[in-house]
Amino acid sequence: MDTSIDVDPPADGSGSSVGGADPSGPSADRSRVGMNGRLFAVRAFAVAAVALGVGGFLGGLVPIVGGTLGRAVGVAGAAFLLGALLADRRYVETALAGIVVGAATSLLGLLTVGFLPVGVRFLGEYGVGVAGFGALLGLVLAVAGYYFGRDLRDGLTREVGA
Repeated sequence: MDTSIDVDPPADGSGSSVGGADPSGPSADRSRVGMNGRLFAVRAFAVAAVALGVGGFLGGLVPIVGGTLGRAVGVAGAAFLLGALLADRRYVETALAGIVVGAATSLLGLLTVGFLPVGVRFLGEYGVGVAGFGALLGLVLAVAGYYFGRDLRDGLTREVGA
């Protein structure tokens, strides 16, 4: 009776081994970060950041609502569309884009008073807090919008009666 265990990977590249996952398999060759990354894809982040930025900008252009509320609705709407249209789950990229766009939008909203002496002092004292609140709001709106967009996509593509 032979009780030895072969620890060399199979020559056919199937990636199966005794005792579970093979750390030297084909998936170990791909980076977890990059264009084909599973945890974070730079291209998906760029798409999400541009989409959320455009959504925030277009939301700010709404005549009656406009301003902060319009930008927030625009960011959530853009995240909803991303979730509904993209096939892959990209929560990390969308969340990070929401943080960046939320912080940038909140700080850019202060530019109207930023050139006045009072505005410069206000930005110096409270700029970090304003950016932090904008980042938190951007994170929540982006993830919630993306989640509901993914939920809509799942409901529309699921088999009826399954």
